[in-house]
Amino acid sequence: MQLLGLDANFNPVGYFGYTNLQWIRRYYEPGEFSVQIPIQMYMPNMAYVYTNERPEVGIVQKSEYQEDYQGAYMQVSGYFFEYKINDKIIYPRYIKSGVIEDVAVDMATKFYEDIPLLQIGASKKRGEAIAIQSTGKNLAAQLYEMLQTQEMSFRTRYAYEDNKMYFEVWQGLDRTMQQSENPFAIFSGQLRNIANEKIVIDDSAVKNYAVVIGNGQYEDGKQIEVIIDKSNGGYKQKVYIDKTSMRYDEDKQTLEDYKMSLTLAGLEEMQKSYSQVVNINVNTVDRGIKYLLDYDLGDKVEIVVEPLNTNLVTRIIEVNEVLKKGQHTVSLTFGTKVPRVYRKI
Repeated sequence: MQLLGLDANFNPVGYFGYTNLQWIRRYYEPGEFSVQIPIQMYMPNMAYVYTNERPEVGIVQKSEYQEDYQGAYMQVSGYFFEYKINDKIIYPRYIKSGVIEDVAVDMATKFYEDIPLLQIGASKKRGEAIAIQSTGKNLAAQLYEMLQTQEMSFRTRYAYEDNKMYFEVWQGLDRTMQQSENPFAIFSGQLRNIANEKIVIDDSAVKNYAVVIGNGQYEDGKQIEVIIDKSNGGYKQKVYIDKTSMRYDEDKQTLEDYKMSLTLAGLEEMQKSYSQVVNINVNTVDRGIKYLLDYDLGDKVEIVVEPLNTNLVTRIIEVNEVLKKGQHTVSLTFGTKVPRVYRKI
């Protein structure tokens, strides 16, 4: 993977070599990178890291000088450009209804402010209808949480020739055997295209029935509430979700839209705190299907676990690439992993 350093104004500084590169792409949160650069190749005015082989641009957020018996080098790391969208907050209160991509594009347009180079494209009107009311959240966190309720995400794509960064809502391809539009992507030990599988399925926090309470009253004086029932008529594992901070203002929102916004807020809370956690980690083996050609981040694929006699349909939510000493390894994470709290690099 060839890397180009860019300065703070996105002017090219120069290509540079490295001894070790980790490039971590994520579907429901910003990815990150870390690269070890021999000191003679390090460029102090490098603010971003770009490659035309991947859609992401890395932000240089941490530079660490190290020296050992092999020589001196700089360890440079940071999040990808999507992280900058979390520099912005949703304020004042945001109220909107429509198909989810329309809402995401409108939200980004209203609050992205002065993020450099960012262009917000037109919505393609994908997804189901929602209503939202949000105040005070970081913009990227709200976008990820909202879009995850429909297994969608957003990303920024850098057009090097145009020197523009394009915001887009997206969804990975369906590569399962239940569809006929795309080639299948099947992973299994028997096909010998994965190794070192680790599978965790955790139901300990699951709730499938939520009572979501809002801030407002019906005409008969009863408090406004919505019910989210995912029990499919079976045993109900109930939870009470307090959303009284979401004020009902009949001048700005219909009662129907307000209840839809309570439903979305409840779904986000259930997704974050009360859902089944499926976490599958594997190392890939280039046999039959190849990364970026036959599958990619965000794709819905199938994993056959022969010892458990199980066939799992799941999305690729993280791709961890390591390039070191001429070796290129790709590790995948599948499932419904809850986005982590942003941390220091």
